Amino acid sequence: MKLSDVVTALAKVLDRVQTTSGLASPPLLATSVPSKIFPKFDSTVWPVATSWLGKELGFKIDNDVHIFGGKGGKPLLTVMQTAELVLAHYNKKVAAMSIAAE
Repeated sequence: MKLSDVVTALAKVLDRVQTTSGLASPPLLATSVPSKIFPKFDSTVWPVATSWLGKELGFKIDNDVHIFGGKGGKPLLTVMQTAELVLAHYNKKVAAMSIAAE
């Protein structure tokens, strides 16, 4: 999986969250912070978006991976930071599965 795959899937999922909620879905940049761009996109919606992103990418994103940031007072993440975090999580899972298969 490439970073561009994650960015594309993330944009698709964020658009789906907004349109499903009947809200505007303005264009995103790599530097955009989704919760600052999208109305009502907050921690109550993030678990659904995380689940949908995992399904879109074909792997489960663990519940303890807070892909939009903000946990424990940490900063909210940009689209690119979120994509990088998701890709790192995917690569970690793939590596663990590879080790387990040996």
